[in-house]
Amino acid sequence: TVSSHPIDTQFRQSCLEGGCHLSAQPSAEPYRYRSTGCAACHYLSDDDGLYKGEDVTISHTEPGHGRIHRLTTAIPFTQCNHCHNRGNYSLRTMSFTSRPDLPPAAEPLSEFMPVKERRLQEYYQPIGQFTLCEWELDCVDCHTGQEAMGNGHIADAIADSQVTECRTCHGTLTEPPQTAVITAPDEAAMRQARLNGHGDLQVGDRVVINSKGEKLWSVQEISPGVFVEMLKVSGDILPVPLVQGSACQQQPDQQESRYCHECHAYDREAGRP
Repeated sequence: TVSSHPIDTQFRQSCLEGGCHLSAQPSAEPYRYRSTGCAACHYLSDDDGLYKGEDVTISHTEPGHGRIHRLTTAIPFTQCNHCHNRGNYSLRTMSFTSRPDLPPAAEPLSEFMPVKERRLQEYYQPIGQFTLCEWELDCVDCHTGQEAMGNGHIADAIADSQVTECRTCHGTLTEPPQTAVITAPDEAAMRQARLNGHGDLQVGDRVVINSKGEKLWSVQEISPGVFVEMLKVSGDILPVPLVQGSACQQQPDQQESRYCHECHAYDREAGRP
């Protein structure tokens, strides 16, 4: 039976039925169009909810359709934003407050706005702090499949399932990132690279691993002490700076992003870290 307790009712209406949970019907409004289940992430939707493909049986003017008929693992941050950046919630009141600077409370951002400026406004709330890599990368560049979809074990909290840290790719003052060699063509990292379509991962390549031993196929050690990351959405290659040998004062037990923000927070006004 469904509880009729006021708190449970408020929780159900504001959270479980609020349009963000994968099983809930998404809100039919700009910026919140998406599918459900696996397709909520892997079937991309534009902010306007309009179909941009070549299937003549689908309306190009009726909102509520994905961009094109294709599943992908190259998921841009805009897809995550349909659920994860719509405002703030209160556990005390079990209520959700939408952001006042984005739809539905405000007008959609101009399509002519420069990409980086648009992302700066969409991705982070005005009080938010972030490092340059958090801004330039997409969510999937750091969050792995096991973090997003689970690993078969029940975690006590979301934080317990998030194992990719700053030191995963940047190492520490005393050690470089942990790595492992790709040993078989059918292992998970190889399958992930093939599905993504951008990568050219080969058996024998050395990749970064997180604290659970999960191989991050997109971050490779191309020569001793030299690391690069391939962006999963664009396929661009970026160098990965290491903490070791730098002036960074990182401590091994301080891996939450707030510690990095103390020195590496991006300056919105100056446009630099």
